[in-house]
Amino acid sequence: MKSHTKKWKQSELEKVKKLVQEEPVIAIASLQGLPARLFAQVRKKLQGKAKVHVSKVRVIKKAMEASRLKGSKLLELTEGNVAVIGTGMNAFELFAFLKKNKGSIAAKPGSIAEQDILIPAMDTGLPPGPALSELKAAGLSVRIIGATIHTVEDKVVVKKGEEISKPVAATLQKLDIKPVKVGLNLIAVLENNEVFLPAVLDIDEEKTMAQILQAYNEALNLSVFAGIFNNSSIPVMLQKAFREAKAVSIASEFIEPETVGEILAKAEREAMALKSLIKEEKAE
Repeated sequence: MKSHTKKWKQSELEKVKKLVQEEPVIAIASLQGLPARLFAQVRKKLQGKAKVHVSKVRVIKKAMEASRLKGSKLLELTEGNVAVIGTGMNAFELFAFLKKNKGSIAAKPGSIAEQDILIPAMDTGLPPGPALSELKAAGLSVRIIGATIHTVEDKVVVKKGEEISKPVAATLQKLDIKPVKVGLNLIAVLENNEVFLPAVLDIDEEKTMAQILQAYNEALNLSVFAGIFNNSSIPVMLQKAFREAKAVSIASEFIEPETVGEILAKAEREAMALKSLIKEEKAE
């Protein structure tokens, strides 16, 4: 081994070991298909939130074996072109951050669509000519309006899970539509000696919060109607008891400071109703 290569390898080993030892949460993310430009953007956004180090996978694994990660499942999952991420964010925060900060690239023929790809009704800005046939070949309804080609309706040209054809890929490129989202894709995250995989971390925050709120309300209702006392149910049960006692007091005309106003108002309404009946009888 050449001396400069040996020095580089030793330097890389120390950098990865230091990162692993200093940061509480360690993640491995795939760089597969991520352009250098987009990687630089994500790395910049992570400044102050996380440290990212890229090296040869053999070097990364060797550094892990010489650190607290020896024997960890995270080490087993470290394969391919990857980056090591050390952060104070928890696993879910890190996953959500990376998912949110993905970039867009052009679609390649033969690739599989990760979501429906829609071309909207629009002025393409393209002049009539060969482009007209190309857009039609992609399955678009088009019309020449003025000096340019217009798509006349929204069209899903590729559905999720389908292969992107060459005509569609060419059309998307002509229209400068970049439907493919790429970024640092987490392989696994180690937090508190537990390894989290993307399938666990990929949650819909709004949907999850709505489910938690629904579960809380259902549990609270059960507590109130079953007479189970806890910090949440006691205030609701006291309010319910107060309302019911007040309703009984008003109905039985049992005067209390809380009910006197409503009892008098009720008496006034009854008196006015009686007065109107007396007037009607006199009129007859």
